[in-house]
Parts: sequence; C-alpha cells; structure tokens
Amino acid sequence: MITKNSTYSVAFSDFKSIPQIDLKEDEYYLFQYSTENGIDQNSLKYYLDFLPQGFKEEVLKYRRWDDRYNCLFGKLMIYLGATMFGNDSFEFNKILKDSYGKPFMEDSNFNFNISHSGNTVVCVFSKQEVGVDIEEINDIDYDLFENVFTPKELQDIKDNGLDTFYEYWTKKESVIKAIGKGMSIPLTEIKIDKESTTYNDNTWYTKSFKMDNKYCSITSKSKFKNAQDMHVVF
Repeated sequence: MITKNSTYSVAFSDFKSIPQIDLKEDEYYLFQYSTENGIDQNSLKYYLDFLPQGFKEEVLKYRRWDDRYNCLFGKLMIYLGATMFGNDSFEFNKILKDSYGKPFMEDSNFNFNISHSGNTVVCVFSKQEVGVDIEEINDIDYDLFENVFTPKELQDIKDNGLDTFYEYWTKKESVIKAIGKGMSIPLTEIKIDKESTTYNDNTWYTKSFKMDNKYCSITSKSKFKNAQDMHVVF
C-alpha cells in the first residue's frame, strides 16, 4: 500500500528553497509540469541557457512548440531532481543513454524516467529501476489493439471501458521503460494483474492513476510504500 503524502510545489527559479531529500529505497518522487500556457521567447532563452550546446540543439530540433517545451522541461526536471536528491556536482553531460537508448545519469544515487503527453511532462525519481508513462485520454477503437493486449486483457477493456484501456496501456509502457530494452519486448508478453505485471516470469509492480484528462502509470521492481507528487513551477 502506497502512502501518498500531500502534493508540494517546487520553484525551479528559487534554488535556495529546494529541499534536500534523502531518497529511500521504498519511495518515489513524481515531478510534473504543465506547458499549457507556454512561455515567451525571453523565458525560453533563459531556460535553454541552462543546457550545454548539444542539449540545446536536441530541444530546438523539434518543430512543434509543445515538443520543444516537453523536451526542455524534462531535462530541467532532471536538473531539479539531482539538486534535490544530493547530487551537488550535477552536470548535464553526465546524462547518458545505454545501448537501448534509455537515459541514465553517470555516478548518480538515483534512477529517473521521463514521459510526456499533450501539455504535461512527468519525471519519476527512485533508487530502484523505474519507468513512467503518461497518456492523454482519447476515444479508441479497441479492436485495433489485438497485437498489444492478451485476449483476457482486451475483454477486460471492452467490459470496463476507456479508463481500463489507458490503465493497461500505460502499465505496459511503463514496464517496458523500467526494463529498459525499448520496443524489442512484445507488449502481449507483458501480463497485467491488479497490482503487478509479469514479463518472462519476473514480477513488476505498478501504480496507476488519473491526472486530469490523462492516465499515468509508474513501475518498479519492488513495491513502493511512499509516494510524493511535486508540481514544478518554472
């Protein structure tokens, strides 16, 4: 059972106010930010200047503003988390990718994972291997997903509706991201139970919940006892 504490806000612009936290093995912190209102050009330049040149180019290669914002603020959330969880010597160049393309931080005392959908960016931090997925809720033709869900899962979805579809979808995606092998894992081989999922006879624990018009799932190898939501203010 996860104990969910009160939701806090943390301001990126006021580093003196950022709490220093000793991240425990049985907890996660979920940072979230909405880009709904966008930012002006001066603010965009201000935040881009936090990034080294290679990361700036990665942000600016996106043509759509929403994609730029999501990429930029996802990276700044890692910066914020590193500050909060005690990595005083944080450098963006320590953010690397493994052979499957999963980002990780060199010489770090935490793991992280990022997801975004629509105007919302989320980043989860944990000492465990962790994955997160968020999806905007839209009408779906369930029959198009026979190659994604098992027959039992698909029947559950048809019986229970759209929320169940997005719960199952985000659970599978978050498991894939926690494992870190990309889309080489067939989604039908990830089997969903009430509080856990299995892949290759290994159990992964998932927590799913709605966030406004979106569904979000977080996956880890062991059960979390505590969770903390952090609304980031830029």
